[in-house]
Amino acid sequence: MNTASSKSRWENSMVRTCGIGLTVFGCGGVLMGLEIVGGRMLSPDFGSGVWVWGSVISIFLAALSFGYFAGGLLSQRFPHGLGLAVIIGAAALSIFPVAVWHRPISGWFADLDLHERWGSLLAATSLFFVPSMLLGIVSPYAVRLVTHDIASVGRRAGTLYAISTIGSFLGCLLTSFYLIVWLGITQILYLAAAALFLLALLLLVTWYLGGAPRGGNDI
Repeated sequence: MNTASSKSRWENSMVRTCGIGLTVFGCGGVLMGLEIVGGRMLSPDFGSGVWVWGSVISIFLAALSFGYFAGGLLSQRFPHGLGLAVIIGAAALSIFPVAVWHRPISGWFADLDLHERWGSLLAATSLFFVPSMLLGIVSPYAVRLVTHDIASVGRRAGTLYAISTIGSFLGCLLTSFYLIVWLGITQILYLAAAALFLLALLLLVTWYLGGAPRGGNDI
C-alpha cells in the first residue's frame, strides 16, 4: 500500500510539474513576442533606431526586475497554483488596452515634442511595463510551486528558467519570422492575450488534477 501511495503522489506531482513547466514555457514565449512587437509599435512615431529598441529593452528589463522581486514575495504569501493563474490572467487582461490604444498612446507621446529617446522611453513605459512586470512574476512563483526542499531549489530553479528561456527563444523566432509577416500588431497582441488565458486555464486544470494541497508543500 505504501508503494501504491508513493506512486500516486509521484504521478500527481508529475502532473502539476508538467503543467507548471508548460506554463513558464508559454509565458516566456509571449514575453519575448511582446518585446519584438514593441519595437514595431513605436516605429511609426519614433522610428526604428537604437533609441527605440534601447527604450523597449530597458523597460522590459526594469519591469522584469520588479516582477522577479514581486514573484518571490507573492509566492511565499500564497504558494498555490490558483495564485499564479490569477497573475497570468491579469497579464492577459493588461495586454488588451495595449492592443486597443497603442497607436493613440504612442502618438500622444510623440506629440509632446520630446527628444526621440525620451518620448520613446515614456511610450514604452506606458505600454509595456505592466504586462512585462506581471509576466516577470511567473518564473519565481513557479519555482516556489515545484520546490519542496532546500536541496532541490537550485536544480528546479535552473530547469524552470531554462524552459522559460527556450520559450522566449522560440517566441522571438516565431514572432519575428512569421507572426509579424502573417498578422498585424493588434492581432498578435490579441493572440498573446488569448494564449495567456489558455495557459492560466491549463495551469489550473493540471494543478487540481494533481490534487495539490493549498500550501503546495507536496510538490
